[in-house]
Amino acid sequence: MLSATTIREDSIVMQDEYLLWRDPAPGPYVPIGSVLRLPPTAISATSELLQRAGRRESCVFWYGERDGDTALVRSVRAPTQRSMPGNYHVEPDAISEMVRDLPEGWKPLAQIHSHPGMGTEHSRYDDRMISSRRILSLVFPIYGVPAAPWPQGIGVHEWQNDYWHMLSPGQVHGRLEVIAAPAVDRRDFR
Repeated sequence: MLSATTIREDSIVMQDEYLLWRDPAPGPYVPIGSVLRLPPTAISATSELLQRAGRRESCVFWYGERDGDTALVRSVRAPTQRSMPGNYHVEPDAISEMVRDLPEGWKPLAQIHSHPGMGTEHSRYDDRMISSRRILSLVFPIYGVPAAPWPQGIGVHEWQNDYWHMLSPGQVHGRLEVIAAPAVDRRDFR
């Protein structure tokens, strides 16, 4: 049974994650044909950085190169952030600090955060915390602890038609591709 625990955040009272779930999508997601490629080290670095927050939600970002409909993750970065059991917050200055030394041409590709349980659907709060609608939003369960072989159990969301759509497992398979590539640059600004 869910408790009525509340958390004060950004001058609003937020209740249990259950109460933050959003309305269903206004229409179906239509795959766009873009592919985000990532080396296995991006997955392990992401999981490790999320787990460093312990039993609190946290976030990391993927940066890299885009070439048309294909992008390659080259860096995994954790910004300075406020991490709590049920949410996280990143100030704009923390994002500026995190990208200051990125090589020219590298772009944000995804924003990743963790959830306390197995649920990986966005909440209303998650929708508000995404830094850009041009990137993917991934949600790792259990504070970043791998619960199944990649990418099972990961929520992958894409902005389309004024909504963050959670992709089906088949859509994720076509959208994310693990490839042999050099190890990613890994940075923790916390």
